[in-house]
Amino acid sequence: MKKIFWTCTENGTFELHWEGKRILQAYAQAFHIDGRRMDSRYSRLTDKVEEGGRLKLTFERDDDLILTEELEVLENHVPVAKVSLSSSEGNGVETRCLVPLVVQEAPETNEKLWKSLWSKMLLVPYDNTMWLRYEAVPLRAGRKSYDLTVLFQEDTREGLLIGAIDFDFWKNGLICSAYDAKSICAVSGLADEGSHDTEEHGSLAGKKVSSSRFVVLYGTDYRELLEKYGDLVAEETRPLEWNEGVPFGFNSWAGLAFRLNADNYQKTGKFLREELAPKGYENKGVTYVNLDACWNTIPEEVLTARVKELHENDQRAGIYDAPFAFFGKEPDAEIPGIAGHCFNEILLRDSKGRLLPRVDGAIPYDVTHPLWKEYTRRKFNDFVKWDFDYVKVDFMSHGGMEGVHYDSSVRTGRQALNAAYQFIDELLKPEKTGKPFFISLSIAPLFPNGYGHARRFSCDAFGTAEDVEYVLNAQTYAWWQNHRLYAFNDPDHSCLLKSFCMDRDSSLGEARARYTASVIAGTVMMLSDDYEREEAKERSRILTGNPEVNKVAASRVAFRPTEAGGTSASHCFTAVIDGKQYIAMFSWETGEQIVELDPLRAGLKTGVSYRELWSGKTVQEKDGRISWNIKDCDAALFKEE
Repeated sequence: MKKIFWTCTENGTFELHWEGKRILQAYAQAFHIDGRRMDSRYSRLTDKVEEGGRLKLTFERDDDLILTEELEVLENHVPVAKVSLSSSEGNGVETRCLVPLVVQEAPETNEKLWKSLWSKMLLVPYDNTMWLRYEAVPLRAGRKSYDLTVLFQEDTREGLLIGAIDFDFWKNGLICSAYDAKSICAVSGLADEGSHDTEEHGSLAGKKVSSSRFVVLYGTDYRELLEKYGDLVAEETRPLEWNEGVPFGFNSWAGLAFRLNADNYQKTGKFLREELAPKGYENKGVTYVNLDACWNTIPEEVLTARVKELHENDQRAGIYDAPFAFFGKEPDAEIPGIAGHCFNEILLRDSKGRLLPRVDGAIPYDVTHPLWKEYTRRKFNDFVKWDFDYVKVDFMSHGGMEGVHYDSSVRTGRQALNAAYQFIDELLKPEKTGKPFFISLSIAPLFPNGYGHARRFSCDAFGTAEDVEYVLNAQTYAWWQNHRLYAFNDPDHSCLLKSFCMDRDSSLGEARARYTASVIAGTVMMLSDDYEREEAKERSRILTGNPEVNKVAASRVAFRPTEAGGTSASHCFTAVIDGKQYIAMFSWETGEQIVELDPLRAGLKTGVSYRELWSGKTVQEKDGRISWNIKDCDAALFKEE
């Protein structure tokens, strides 16, 4: 049995012991909304209860505040911490911030994780709007990670993970202390510029208010810790189930954007059906042809005719909405379908009654307002009536912004977001739609999970070397979310020639790398080009007709990084599919590059011969390395022979 347990010291701190090591020392804090602060180090320990793997500590102040720290080790050997605030007089308490763990190095230990200046802290972005990315960086005062972090050594991969597993009420974060360069605070109640909030985190009130629970995981490979954390979250909230396989198809945004119309939508569906699907770009005989923004310029009768045509040809149709974000210029405009009411009524406001500022061009809706619910119900009922099969819902972070909600029982942004997600999922349940209806979340917070079938793990990604690196940054630090938090990681559309915002055509190498990055993600396969250009058609013919590559995508397996990438990305990723080892290698730099990996360090069998699926060439291990020459931005995908 693993010897993992918590102990309490005399000075209001507690320690975590892990198989003979004192991994960390910690203390707890709570902040009452009236300005009073509780700190377990400076409060009286009035009660200590130990039973089994549970340690409950009660601290009191003279002014009736009580801080209760609950520490336990679950049956699966996972340490958990939670803090609560209450009153000894039975009065109610109210708080915006609870800190169950301020984690430090334990005294008289020599753990390299805490001592080394080269230790890295993974900064997990709250969401991915405006091209936010993952970063693995040294600890520095004030650095923040949302909901989880892992402190790790790049050379040995030894790691310590701290992460929340409750996402009903609190936005959580891990913050490097501004007062101690080697402390990390686990916080429930973090709302700031990183979560795009201009208002304070909402408060929770009651006889007793508790933080989210945070787990602590320690081990020899930080990648395994992230996967185990994902498994723990999945035990609490399962991903929304999808049994129809990986969606293969097209999304209109990168290729057509504002030029989208009924004619090019129809022609795109025909191109997929007649030229790409027969060569292997399909899954279970199905391709999706998905509208993005600007679809509402197409008349309803034309739209439904196009959907019917797709269905008659065994294709499926997708549509788009941004249900939480108001992009209009006139807040006083009437809400479509709700006579006598304007958008101004359903926009979220701050504590002084002012509209919240636009974030990424849009004002947040108040997703608790009955008129918002009626407006959203009408839209999504139309999607069902028009017989769509797929919806991309965009700018979802707006639904979780802090503000004053119509429903006064909804006190925090995360509480509002959960309710709004539930509302949309309920509208699109197969029991109501009469068929499976795919929900793809875009620009969505990582948590709460369990809603939608896919979550885009990056912001917009197009077809250049920069886009390849950006998608691979997400693959490097978010691969573990696939199958655990969401049924699919969505790597965004694969632009293989030129998007509306690119100033040149991509090279064949860039396109191959972009397509391969989508293949290994876990995944949702969506092309996006303007097929009125013959060059775009030819590029797609070249790259989408490799059945072995497409089989990897259809496996739903997310490749694991062999190394961390700092603020960038790993160059190599591995997976095992149907008992065979796979390796994906990438370059996004200019010039000749040699990309290589050590099979032993990557956890692969040695002495294996590989075939590269794009070129058909073979490669073998030499001098303990597998190496591949890549010129400029390009990719290679290897399968064990």
